[in-house]
Amino acid sequence: MFSILFFAFHLQAQQKWTLEDCIKYALDNNIQIKQSQLSAESDKISVLQNKLGVLPNLNGSISHNYNWGRNIDPSSNSYTDQQTQSNTFSLNSSVDLFNGFQKINSIRQSQYNYVASKLDVEKMKNDIALRIGQAYLQILFNIEQVGISQNQVDISNLQITRTKNLFEAGSIAKGNLLDIQAQGALEEANLVAAQNQLELSYLDLAQLLDLKSTANFEIEKPDLKMDNQLTLVPASQVFAYASGVMPEIKSAQYRLESSYKGLAIARAGRYPNLTLSGYFGSNYADNFPEDFPNNDKIMSFKDQLDRNLNKSLRFSLNIPIFNGYQVNANVSKAKLNTLNGDYNLQLAKNQLQKSIEQAFADAQGAYKSYNASQKAVTSFQEAFNYTQQKFDVGMMNSVDYNDAKNKLIKSQSDLLKAKYNFIFKKVILDFYQGNPITLSK
Repeated sequence: MFSILFFAFHLQAQQKWTLEDCIKYALDNNIQIKQSQLSAESDKISVLQNKLGVLPNLNGSISHNYNWGRNIDPSSNSYTDQQTQSNTFSLNSSVDLFNGFQKINSIRQSQYNYVASKLDVEKMKNDIALRIGQAYLQILFNIEQVGISQNQVDISNLQITRTKNLFEAGSIAKGNLLDIQAQGALEEANLVAAQNQLELSYLDLAQLLDLKSTANFEIEKPDLKMDNQLTLVPASQVFAYASGVMPEIKSAQYRLESSYKGLAIARAGRYPNLTLSGYFGSNYADNFPEDFPNNDKIMSFKDQLDRNLNKSLRFSLNIPIFNGYQVNANVSKAKLNTLNGDYNLQLAKNQLQKSIEQAFADAQGAYKSYNASQKAVTSFQEAFNYTQQKFDVGMMNSVDYNDAKNKLIKSQSDLLKAKYNFIFKKVILDFYQGNPITLSK
């Protein structure tokens, strides 16, 4: 607890959170992860319970009885109308000598379930970490988008001033000035929208971290550069590695093993059950004579316990013959559970393969889009510069100027989207290869 508080204080002091800081904080504080850990702890308790279940049970019993009217006299074991009081003390114990290995298989089944639950916790941690990575990159994208919008607003403000001077000098018509002012107003609205998106993306990340407030919450802005060449490990190779280490695959495998143990438990219902039980007890009655039946003096409590001591051992063999199809039904259901467990394993593998192949295809497409957008930005930037020069000397109208500017803005946004889409998909592929989620090279 102290380390968590120190970590939170340290982050508050430095104010800027790295991606690694966000992930570490979330893994320590996320409520969903804590709930998943509680479920794993419950399965751990089940393991201990099943292990201790193979030991003999032991139960004590004490009773105090009031009898009146016609009842059995404990001193003579005959009917009497006398009012009596009596006490009974006993210890009972039993142990299964053979039950079709149900308890052994229950232990193994609970162990498989416990390991699967722990792997489910790891799966949830991975999911949270990836979601945080995506939210973190969304903030970085929105920061750059705000920068682009702000730059366009600054350019428009300068252009409005120039156009106003040209209009006042009589060099251009008033319509040109109005068009430029309208473009400037639109870009200011776009800037406000981009700033709102940035605030919302900060809120999304803060909610993932379960932060109470976003005040003074700011992330570190790493210098993200695109690779000069596309170097991606083939999707098949990534899947071959990931299918052997990803917790969702291992969890499904352990759940399948658990279902097989459940089938063995169900089949054990067809076998005889051999039980050994023991009894140790005694009793006391307030009318038990010291020299039965010729003495009116009541035997002492201790002497009665010694005299009435009763010990027994019993072997019981329970042979199932017909139980209303219950055993066969349990076996049939257990077989269906094993089939379902196998399907779940295949689904987990298919989903993992799909995610890897999708990330690989998206990364390739984003990289190609980035290169194409980079060329488009260069071309539209040159075209805009040329258009701006002609517009400044009155050789181009405001409609063509605004069109050139809008094309430049769109190409810059497309470049940003391709860049961050590639980075995130690359992070996913690296993660499936066993690398930590990070933006550091």
